[in-house]
Amino acid sequence: MDYFPKIGSAVRGESIPAVDYLKWYIPRLEQQRPHNLSFSGLQFPWDLGEIEDVWANHLGPEFDERTLIAKRYDVPLEMVHICLGATQAITLAILAASSGGKVAVEMPSYGPVSQSARLLGLDTVAVPRLPQDGPWLIDRAEWYDQLSDADMVIITPQLNPVGWTYTDEDRKWLVKICDELGVTIISDEVYAEADADWQPFFTEGENCITLSSFTKVHGLGALRYGWIITNEAKISTIKDIFHNLAGQMSSPTIRIVEHIKDRLDEPIDLIKKYRTTNIPVLKSMLQRLGIVWTPPPYGVFGAFRIPGVDTLEMIDTIGKEHGLLAVPGCMFSPGLDEWLRVAWSIDEEAFADSIKVLEKVITIAQKKD
Repeated sequence: MDYFPKIGSAVRGESIPAVDYLKWYIPRLEQQRPHNLSFSGLQFPWDLGEIEDVWANHLGPEFDERTLIAKRYDVPLEMVHICLGATQAITLAILAASSGGKVAVEMPSYGPVSQSARLLGLDTVAVPRLPQDGPWLIDRAEWYDQLSDADMVIITPQLNPVGWTYTDEDRKWLVKICDELGVTIISDEVYAEADADWQPFFTEGENCITLSSFTKVHGLGALRYGWIITNEAKISTIKDIFHNLAGQMSSPTIRIVEHIKDRLDEPIDLIKKYRTTNIPVLKSMLQRLGIVWTPPPYGVFGAFRIPGVDTLEMIDTIGKEHGLLAVPGCMFSPGLDEWLRVAWSIDEEAFADSIKVLEKVITIAQKKD
């Protein structure tokens, strides 16, 4: 079975592809394997306490729900739209940017990023990033060929599963080519707030859309709080689409985020701490096994290649036997069967124990092959 996202023509009814990664992952998550290195976001121990009037309607003449995000990005309110998480933001952005043409989707990717356009009646094509140790590069020839016949390109700059963003040269090339071809860039930046130097893609021009949420870096996935930033004309269209699809934002979601808005730097600080303590442990283990890996300079996970090892089989057999869960690269793109994604977004003691188990699992798998 192929688990990676499915690119292709528009779909409906029974032809709609599943998010195969989740069909694989959720049952294994439910097993509660004790050594869990599979998380795609920060596991942050939020203690929210009591929130006054959490169920009361948040709408009123002296409050605008866009203010928090507008201040974080230093943009006018009219450039912001709040929505139900990053997954809905992808749908809203596609609908706003589309004129019925093809959608180019960066690969590797997470299923809904790649497949949402197909559910909306649009054909999709893949544009690959090239695997290597370090930043994965744009395949410029392939990207140019596909972008020449597309309305938009959907990217996840902090690439899942490896965590690396573009080189400065690739980013400049992408912005230039999309501007020349009239292609809209939809940038899924859910991991970007872990990078203090990140410049959102909406700053690159009128044809660029940034979307994000408080799910991955801030550990607030249950709230489904996301946002889109782009020019005022596109935001006006997105607002109309949102009203058709969802009406308005949930008041408890808005009130909870407003309640903790002054604490949103706490998860960022914890990520820095985990990186300082956990990454050296992982790197030392891989060096002992002769596996080459350069960690990305930000974020909560990375991926590396284990030559000769099918990581899906490894996790489903040896990993299960030893209570280990990590994410095989085949969940994100074809050709990544030997890659494994490991997250360091858990406390230091649990991480160190899990890395010992991971070393044992990889060692057994290498001898088996």
